[in-house]
Amino acid sequence: MAAISAVLLALFSLVALSSACCTPDQWEGVESSIGGWAGRRRSGLLKEFVFASYDYTNKRSAAFLDYANGEYFNRFQIVVRYEGEVGNLYIVDLKRNKCWLKTLKRPFRQACIPEKAKSVGDYYLGLKGGFKVSGYAIEGERINAFISVQNVSGSCIPVSEAVYGKLTKVEFVQTVGFVNLTPGIKNETVFDVPAQCEKKEDFSLAEELTRDHYFFAI
Repeated sequence: MAAISAVLLALFSLVALSSACCTPDQWEGVESSIGGWAGRRRSGLLKEFVFASYDYTNKRSAAFLDYANGEYFNRFQIVVRYEGEVGNLYIVDLKRNKCWLKTLKRPFRQACIPEKAKSVGDYYLGLKGGFKVSGYAIEGERINAFISVQNVSGSCIPVSEAVYGKLTKVEFVQTVGFVNLTPGIKNETVFDVPAQCEKKEDFSLAEELTRDHYFFAI
């Protein structure tokens, strides 16, 4: 667990890149991911199932997720809220009913394909002539990604996102699928500061759930 935490915390920042295509400013949906990591002596399997809400207009996001890393399993609530250029990351361990808080001094991440991404063309998922998507390959210094999107009215609707690479002597790969996405926000209370966090209580997480290695996933 410590190895994958180090990977997630060390990933490069993507927020400063200009973009070729972005998601709608507000959307909700379900994300399902699976991945693995391997160090010199340890390795593990990661799985997540996430109900995600994204609001670039008001610089906030929310996720309710089932999280598994090997034999470890937990449920978390993650809320990101910005006031100006400074944000707060709230992570609630729903089993322990405890809150972990972190101040974010980086800009809110806009869900975009960076301009430096290489288009690999259009193709169909499943039956040819059916569901058409566009693919993009992104190469970083240590992290690479392959993203599939559906182009709708000038916006990129995420279909899948795979990130992979090697950091701090740990190799990892993670693939995310997106389903049942809808525009707008149905219930804005998902962005409220969790009640567990109003106590200003901080504690150490068993897992670091930093999400900055993603382009689209919340």
